[in-house]
Amino acid sequence: MTPGAHAVGRTNEDDDVRPGAPEAVVQELPAPASPDEAPPLPGATTPVPPPAPAEPEPPARGRRGRRALRGPGLRERRRQQTRGTIIEAAAELFAERGFDAVSVVEIAQRAGVVEKTVFNHFPVKEGLVFEADPPMRAALLEAVRSRPAGESVSAAAGTFVVRAMSGLGAPEAAAGVAEMARVIRGSRTLQVREREILGELTSALAELIAEETRAEPGELAPWLAAHAVLSLYAALLELARDRVLAGVSGPELSAELRARGQRGLALLQFGLAGYAKRR
Repeated sequence: MTPGAHAVGRTNEDDDVRPGAPEAVVQELPAPASPDEAPPLPGATTPVPPPAPAEPEPPARGRRGRRALRGPGLRERRRQQTRGTIIEAAAELFAERGFDAVSVVEIAQRAGVVEKTVFNHFPVKEGLVFEADPPMRAALLEAVRSRPAGESVSAAAGTFVVRAMSGLGAPEAAAGVAEMARVIRGSRTLQVREREILGELTSALAELIAEETRAEPGELAPWLAAHAVLSLYAALLELARDRVLAGVSGPELSAELRARGQRGLALLQFGLAGYAKRR
């Protein structure tokens, strides 16, 4: 199968799982207490923290209410377990042989499921590599939406990026970044998809800024701001990949990413500090 050409519609669920298968001045950011303090960005493999809990709703009555109190049902737990098994199998194969040399059939065999199950969870093969992107995108946009009065969009989004990227220095995160770097840099298909993801995120951020500022159609400022912030992210991610591949990790890498990120953010703030402040 050709990577990137898989576009199979979703079916009901995973009943076919085979049993028994395996301002110009930027305030200094404190080092994250743990890698989970900020969600991962594209190219990172650290776990995505759960979203902040919503306001509690009145408990439902009857059998449905009791089921809700018990949490996810067996079917959903099976689904998540299967998804995790598929991701783990794909990561192992990609690390062993590279993205382009591995077929979806082989991933399914390693995971102990049928090919259709893989497509139920990941309609395209590239999704197995960039599966953390939707949560990160939502978290970044929420950081902009929830910024306090007087804070510019560059400060809110830039601070989010710097904090998340500095968390990649943790040893468990750095190992994942190194593995991801090798896989992505060894595949033209993944490099193209990563640029597309960055473009999609830039568009989403620019549209949010344009909506908040009531920008006229064709106004460039929202797009310039979004591109500036995401350029900071792209630069830090490539730096992180270069450093972990050179054997640097832990507090040294976290401190370097944080310091360089803060300098980059200061540069953005110099030009964008007065733009899109929350009123």
